[in-house]
Amino acid sequence: MDYLWPLLAGIGMLGAVSEIRASVAGDWVETEQTRAVTILESIQQFSLDKLRSDMCTGQPSLDTHGQHHEACLWYLNTAITFKNVDFTLLPNAADFTVPVPSVSLVENDAVWVDGMLSQYEKQKNQYIKTREAQVKQPLESLFWYVSPYLVCFAIALRLTKVTAELKLDKCG
Repeated sequence: MDYLWPLLAGIGMLGAVSEIRASVAGDWVETEQTRAVTILESIQQFSLDKLRSDMCTGQPSLDTHGQHHEACLWYLNTAITFKNVDFTLLPNAADFTVPVPSVSLVENDAVWVDGMLSQYEKQKNQYIKTREAQVKQPLESLFWYVSPYLVCFAIALRLTKVTAELKLDKCG
């Protein structure tokens, strides 16, 4: 009898713990998705800013005109790749790769975009893991439904035992 009530209370609390875990994971799912979407939006905004920069809108010098044209074409293709994409669906990072021209003007930017896409893929994987942690197992759902009854029964059992011991002490 001494060990039955803590056992019932412990099993009852498992339901509450699983519910709290699922709730916290649900909050983190939104955070992970927001982080991933922000990365994609950053890349899109970066390519649009480069298209609006002096390099693509100004008059390039004659000796590097071909390089400027290829660089601006890469920024344009990158911007087009990101256009009309619903980032909240978290598409594959491979869908956003644009062939990089062999122009020195875009080398650093291409490395930055690749790094951001790599970071996006990591964030997307973290989102998937967190979303999976949000799902409750059937046994956890069962614990959630019976936990209030188990906890109440455990408290009632403990009170009954303590009351009976007090009455025995009083009579004895």
